[in-house]
Amino acid sequence: MTEEQSAEEQSAAERAAERRRVTGRRREDAALDQATFAEAFVALTDGIILTDHDGVVVSANPAAFMILGEDSLVGNVFEELLLVSGATRIQETDGHLVRRAWFPREERMGVLEMMSTSLPGGRALHTVRDVTAQAELLRLKEEFLMEVAHELRTPISGLIASLDLVVDDALNMPRNELALLAGALRRSALRLEHLVENLMDAGSIEAGTFQVRAQTASLKHSLSEAMAFIHPMLESKGQELVKAFEPDADRVLADERRTTQVFANLISNASKYAPEGTRVTVAAKSIEGYVRITVADEGPGIPLDEQNRLFQRFFRSRTVREQAGGLGLGLSICRAIVHAQGGDISIDSTPGRGTSVHFTLPKARHLAEEAED
Repeated sequence: MTEEQSAEEQSAAERAAERRRVTGRRREDAALDQATFAEAFVALTDGIILTDHDGVVVSANPAAFMILGEDSLVGNVFEELLLVSGATRIQETDGHLVRRAWFPREERMGVLEMMSTSLPGGRALHTVRDVTAQAELLRLKEEFLMEVAHELRTPISGLIASLDLVVDDALNMPRNELALLAGALRRSALRLEHLVENLMDAGSIEAGTFQVRAQTASLKHSLSEAMAFIHPMLESKGQELVKAFEPDADRVLADERRTTQVFANLISNASKYAPEGTRVTVAAKSIEGYVRITVADEGPGIPLDEQNRLFQRFFRSRTVREQAGGLGLGLSICRAIVHAQGGDISIDSTPGRGTSVHFTLPKARHLAEEAED
């Protein structure tokens, strides 16, 4: 063998070794690679199905059986499986076919997404994934946007109608009518402010930037400020607001503006979901260094199976979802405000007997010290 041939063989051996090193597929690791692949195949939460050139299933991981709800897969024609045969084609590009299938679940329809990828020799790899949670999030997002549009439309329509009257007849309008018109404009503006404030607060709570500025404040003053927004709602339904404050249950350590927001959210909920001509009661009493405030209505109450979800963002009880608007943000914002001020919030509700929301706030420091003495 010449030196030149020997050098060429050595160079070829080095190139082969380099290829093995780069790809990581050394002979001594082949068995380990196969074992690792098998473990991953079994552990995947997505269903993986391999079919031959006739479309017959030759291999499937455990997740595929569970997701498709089949006791037997190997040896069956993939396209004839129950959920696959009824799937809707969503997209097809460059050898990839995406389909979706819907199947019944406890409360809402479940959604499966299937991607089929062509392989050499007429074989195919099928990935099956349960995307019910993602579909539900998309549905909630679309529903939320529709609700926001609906909630914005009412005060905006009121503003436009009132401004049209001002533009058309402001100079000839009697003073008392102008005052009524100005009141209607203010109510529409306050409703818009309330809605936008709730939306912004929901975002800041989610981002972890929500803040309160606690100082000595008056609960009665906060309630009075909230009534500017709430009174028209109560009046339109012929409802009465009953106040029951104990003498020493007014001064608290709280953010007065945020406490006004809590009152506005709770009383508007009580008014919205209670029948016409009923009473909404706001009571306050001192309890061991705190003031406990209760907002009670005479509405339909809340089903027991829904009560642990009431403080979730966007949640609204099915018993009132159709009859009243809203975004389902009020209670979650109230909880964030109360907790940030060192208090707590809870709900008592009995179907058919109304709902009471209780929250606590620390008493102003000097009053709390006097109570301890």
